[in-house]
Amino acid sequence: MIKKIIKYFSYKYKYAQAVIYFGATASRSVLERGAVLFSRAQVIDCEVGAYSYIQSRSVIVNTRIGPYCSIASDVTIGLATHPIDFISTNPIFYDNTQPLPESFIATPKYENHIAPTVIGADVWIGQRVLIKAGLNIGVGAIIGAGAIVTKDVEPYSVVAGVPATFLKWRFTPKLCSLLHESKWWNTDTTVLRKLSKYFDDPEVFVAKLQEVKLKDV
Repeated sequence: MIKKIIKYFSYKYKYAQAVIYFGATASRSVLERGAVLFSRAQVIDCEVGAYSYIQSRSVIVNTRIGPYCSIASDVTIGLATHPIDFISTNPIFYDNTQPLPESFIATPKYENHIAPTVIGADVWIGQRVLIKAGLNIGVGAIIGAGAIVTKDVEPYSVVAGVPATFLKWRFTPKLCSLLHESKWWNTDTTVLRKLSKYFDDPEVFVAKLQEVKLKDV
C-alpha cells in the first residue's frame, strides 16, 4: 500500500504542471503547463501542448499535440497497421513480441511501427474520432464526431464522415492565412489575457496582436 502511495505521488510530481484526473495515465510522455487528462484517458509516447485537454477513455499513441487543443472522449489517435500481403493479418504469424499466448515464428517478420502523428495548435477533435497513425492535422482544424481520418487535414478546415472529407473552412481564406501566420498560440498568456475582449472577433484580435508585436520590436 505504501509503495502504491509513493508511486502515485511520484507520478503526480512528474506532471505537476498538468492536471491528471484519477485513472488517467501518461507513459513516456511530456505534458506541458495546463494540459489536462480526464479520467481513463491514456497517452503513450506523446507530447501534449499547453492548455490542451483530452477527455475520458481517449487513447493517443506517438503523437505531438499542439497547445489549446480540445480532444473529446473515446478518441483514438495512432492506429497501428497489420500486413495485408501475408497469409494472415494476425500477429501470431509475424510478430513474436506481441503479448499473445504463443507465436508461430522465432523472429519478427513485420515491424508494427506506429508512425508519429502531429496535431497542430487549436485543433478540435470530436467524440469517437479515429485517426490513422502518421497523419498531420493542421492548425485550427475541426474533426466532426465519429469521423475516421485516413489522410492529412488542412489548417482551419472542417472535416467529418467515414472516411473524413472536407466540409468547409472555418473562416475566409484571408482570415485563415492571417491567423495561421500570427501563430497566436505561441503568445504569452499575459498578452492573451489583455486581448481577451477580442476573442470573439478573430479579425480584430489578429490586428490587435500585430499592434502588440510591433510595439515590442
